[in-house]
Amino acid sequence: MAARTRAEHGRRAVGPRYEAIGTQAFDSAAATTLGAEERGSREFVEPLLGQAGMPAGLASALDDTSWDGEPRAETYEALALTGKDAGTPVIRFGPPGGTAFCGPVISRLPSDQAAIRLRDHVVGLASFPGFAELKRSLRERPQLRSFGVSPGETGIQEDWHGRSRRLKKDASANKTANTLRGEQ
Repeated sequence: MAARTRAEHGRRAVGPRYEAIGTQAFDSAAATTLGAEERGSREFVEPLLGQAGMPAGLASALDDTSWDGEPRAETYEALALTGKDAGTPVIRFGPPGGTAFCGPVISRLPSDQAAIRLRDHVVGLASFPGFAELKRSLRERPQLRSFGVSPGETGIQEDWHGRSRRLKKDASANKTANTLRGEQ
């Protein structure tokens, strides 16, 4: 649907579409009850497109595979810039010849001032010629209702080892840690 939105309404239309759908899908009171199939349905998306000032008919792209090629090609392009072991989001600095990284991945919505500082620091790291990665697999769940975290709360900490979530208190993780320490 993003490709069709851009093709018919320009790049600037994608942001309001993401905001309308993302807020309802991930940070509304109903978000905890929505399944992936429901979030991806025309019935869910059409009224949200209307709220964003776009025609509900854009939702037909959900069932139209002819729009899939562009986002797929963009994903391949992003991974060619970062390497295949990177995740999303991918951010590119100084195109066309600049560097690209996965991230930043944050779990809380920063204040406007904190967002500016965060951006400045990320740009600073990206501008260093030999910088490759700054990573931490322990992270808190995003501050979104769909993850069971209400505004103002801090999510539980999880270990995202190998791009999959595991609770920090996972028995297998504790067993591995004990083995590394030489304990049985």
